[in-house]
Amino acid sequence: MSTWIIVSWVVVAILTAINIVVFLKLKQASEQMMKMAFPGAKNMNEALAQMQKMMGGMGRGGRPAFPGGPAGKGGANMDAQLKQAMDMLQKMNQKKR
Repeated sequence: MSTWIIVSWVVVAILTAINIVVFLKLKQASEQMMKMAFPGAKNMNEALAQMQKMMGGMGRGGRPAFPGGPAGKGGANMDAQLKQAMDMLQKMNQKKR
């Protein structure tokens, strides 16, 4: 009976180690994503503060949160891309029929 207890604790230790390694890899990936999304941020807290500020700007109806958004200077280009994508979808649907 004590053999099964030892085996079970070894399995628990192995699974815990795997869990820790996966957690650290995911944490590293999230930090990289934050650095890419907010290149001016010096650390994770600053990046999160910038993200919260951006999200807060979206809900007030004031300025657009994303500078390249539809109301920004890239709006006409995005509209043209959207129209082109819709035309392509219509052509694909017509070919299927």
